[in-house]
Amino acid sequence: MSFIDNVRRRFASIGRNPPVKEDEPRNFGEGVIRRLKLANQFSGGMKYYEEHLGKPRTYMNIYLSDPIIRTLIDLPCFYAIKDGYDIVTDDESLREQIEGMFKDINIKQTLYTWLRNARIFGTGYLEFTGGFPKWNDSANLVLRSSQNMFVQRNEHGQILYYYQDIGSDQDSIRFEEAEIIELKNNVFDDYAYGLSDIHPIIYLVDLKDYAERDIGAALNKYATSRFDISCGLPDMPYGPDKINEIVDAFNSLEPGEDIIHGNDIEIKELGGTNRAFEYGKYTDDILAKIHMALKVPMTMWTDPERARPIFEPFVQYLQSMVESAINSQLMPQLVNKEGDDYALIKFRQININDAFTKAKTDMIYLSEGVLAPGEVREERGLDPEGVVELEMVKDSVVKQAGQSDKNANVSGGKSTDKKEESARAQNRGNKPSANVSGDRK
Repeated sequence: MSFIDNVRRRFASIGRNPPVKEDEPRNFGEGVIRRLKLANQFSGGMKYYEEHLGKPRTYMNIYLSDPIIRTLIDLPCFYAIKDGYDIVTDDESLREQIEGMFKDINIKQTLYTWLRNARIFGTGYLEFTGGFPKWNDSANLVLRSSQNMFVQRNEHGQILYYYQDIGSDQDSIRFEEAEIIELKNNVFDDYAYGLSDIHPIIYLVDLKDYAERDIGAALNKYATSRFDISCGLPDMPYGPDKINEIVDAFNSLEPGEDIIHGNDIEIKELGGTNRAFEYGKYTDDILAKIHMALKVPMTMWTDPERARPIFEPFVQYLQSMVESAINSQLMPQLVNKEGDDYALIKFRQININDAFTKAKTDMIYLSEGVLAPGEVREERGLDPEGVVELEMVKDSVVKQAGQSDKNANVSGGKSTDKKEESARAQNRGNKPSANVSGDRK
């Protein structure tokens, strides 16, 4: 880009549309998105952008208020990011520049919040401030709100600009396409936005809340250890309005008054603790459906091995989703477009194994020549050559009995300090282990 373009990129356009050159329709498909003509008649024709799918404010309120939903949203995002990434490129200088930039802007935390926003709202947005690599100190990725960020496209699907609505049209901000790195979750049809993972479980959250609060209170107040009430059929659960109707009916009952109900309402006379047990089964069924919808099996907490066939592929899908967005939208702006340079981000393999399994894996890799001894030592946070550690261990042997030394007994025998085992570098795939030529020495 020219100097003027770089200066302009540092500042978004406020109150006016940024310049854009519309491409030929065949670059985006010759089909016409006819609903855009309806979406453009928004707010009296003063604001022009596509409206969101669903209700972002509702999704945010559920995420903030329900600890179970929050955990099930956060956990896969954490696993997707926690083991780090590698920059794949033949240009070592470019690799160092990109890794330096990512380290300066705390890219792992940024990617985590970006992915989490995409799962909550359907689409996550990062603003790339430009300035790489000449103005490296100004290059940044800034998380932008998914609730007030909109997209304007032409009728063939080309993005004209992103629109951040902060009030009046003159105060709202327009971002050029290259300034926003967009992450769509659950891409739906040819809409401009992804789908929220919270949207399909809203009715389950409502059922859980009503079961815990209103029906539970009604049972405690009027049944008094006499009745257990189940509402709805397994394939046709009651909605909030119908549950409210039942609660109101029980509120109007007098002690000892007969109850008349339909066949989709089951009332059992209980004694002792059976009532609490049956009520727990109802709420457990709702929780199981929520776990299923958010792809985190309930066995993740009690038997992780049973959860892995579902949980791991989902985490890998999230990783591929992030990789695709970064590699297609951000990385081309970080390399020389006129040359043959390229750079890609690649997440490392998910590591949820214990230390013993890791040790057995290392033994296999060493015996098969996949890894060199120095690389295994480096992953454990030790010196690749092994000289410094050996000398320190030798010195620790001659110390008096009972005197502690943090470097003693690094072999990890019984009743010894395991910090060395837990402080593994987890950097497999970096510089030496890439070894694309296969000529390991």
